Amino acid sequence: MKTPTKTLTKANRFTSNKGFTLIEVMLVMLILALLLTTAWPAYSAHIARGRRSDAKVQLASAQQWMERFYSENYSYAKDTAGNKVGEAFAAQSFSQSPRVGEGKAIYKLSVSSTDNSFILNATPTDGGPMTGDECGSLSLDHTGQRGISGTGERLKCWK
Repeated sequence: MKTPTKTLTKANRFTSNKGFTLIEVMLVMLILALLLTTAWPAYSAHIARGRRSDAKVQLASAQQWMERFYSENYSYAKDTAGNKVGEAFAAQSFSQSPRVGEGKAIYKLSVSSTDNSFILNATPTDGGPMTGDECGSLSLDHTGQRGISGTGERLKCWK
């Protein structure tokens, strides 16, 4: 009796191989690694720019508050009762970025002032995600002058 032999047809030729070969898996891993090495720095820079943007909004809010304080008290340093501006400033919701109650502080805002001038600083929190940022601390004074303490370009950091 003759034993039947199996002939390969188009229908059953590919059904016997299931899964991926090691080469195919390695190629996919290589492509993913290349995509990650190019995309991750751009993503990190975008996130840092967003965090700086939020700190700049808080600085602008603080600057407006300082101008209102001056209009009411004729001094940036203290109110008419003699209380220093720092005490009232610390009680405001913009004393950190993001605002108090909206998340963990990434920047802490502070003010140093005299009767006729002030400087607002947004300093990255210790151990926070912006600690090693090239812009460092962001500053804004009573004339609208913007500054940074880091090694980055001032215009790029304030863009």
